Amino acid sequence: MTKQINGPLHAEMEKEQELLHYRNKFYSDATDFNDFEDLASDIKNKINSILTTRFPYEQFPKQSTKRYLSILTYLLNSKENTDFASFDEKIAFLIEAIDPELSIYFHFLGSGYSLYVPKTENYQIEGELIRFIKSTVGGFDAQFLKYEELYFQKFLKVGNIVSFVNSDFSTPFFASTKSVHSFKKVNQAAFQILSKKADYYRLNCENPSDINTICFNMNNPNSVLELWTTPYKIIFLISAIDPNLNALRIYAEESNIANIKKRMIEEFGFYHEDFIRLEEMYRRRFFPEMRISEWEMK
Repeated sequence: MTKQINGPLHAEMEKEQELLHYRNKFYSDATDFNDFEDLASDIKNKINSILTTRFPYEQFPKQSTKRYLSILTYLLNSKENTDFASFDEKIAFLIEAIDPELSIYFHFLGSGYSLYVPKTENYQIEGELIRFIKSTVGGFDAQFLKYEELYFQKFLKVGNIVSFVNSDFSTPFFASTKSVHSFKKVNQAAFQILSKKADYYRLNCENPSDINTICFNMNNPNSVLELWTTPYKIIFLISAIDPNLNALRIYAEESNIANIKKRMIEEFGFYHEDFIRLEEMYRRRFFPEMRISEWEMK
């Protein structure tokens, strides 16, 4: 009889093996996947009703292995699950249960991954994406990205503007802005269009000043906003949430970073060190005559 080995990582290994078993079993039905074409129009309402009843966050927390494994076992149990028969319905349920905001897909869009950059750069991005999926799902599920993209195309139509987002979409966005050092190539005509889009966004989003919500909407490739480049996104962002450049005024008035951060959070709900740099670039390009403080030289 083989002696069972119990070590410091034994429980973690068992958990990974259990997740792998249920994950492989679940995706074995993927050959019947039909690109979400046969889903009923009210599928999201049906899913949310069952999630609220059977899987409340108090009992099955978000971003946890417990929730992920519980959802998989529910979907695989034909006696317990009498609501969702097809694989399309099941994967839609899994997405709504684990990542309803499609944060994995949008995180990927903002990651900077490209087929045209050196492989070493993509390796770092891929590693960070794997960590993000693990923290979001509760375990690594490489399939989520593919199915989330298709789910997005099915349910987030052109022109859709999401008003409430809880996940962090601002961190990857600001990381993508570090390579932008000027707006010289953005002419006045493009600036006016971006300003009009910012006006449209404020009118059509119920939560227009929230940084994560606006970053989510900016990275939506099918959005009516149509913001194709990072410079356009930066200009749109500033025009939408701080057209009067109050962040620059805070920077000019305060003597240390702690006070700047405190006031930024109070007035904007967020602080990011690159935002000040981007606003200064914005001012120099489009409002060079604007004075930020009375101490500034003309």
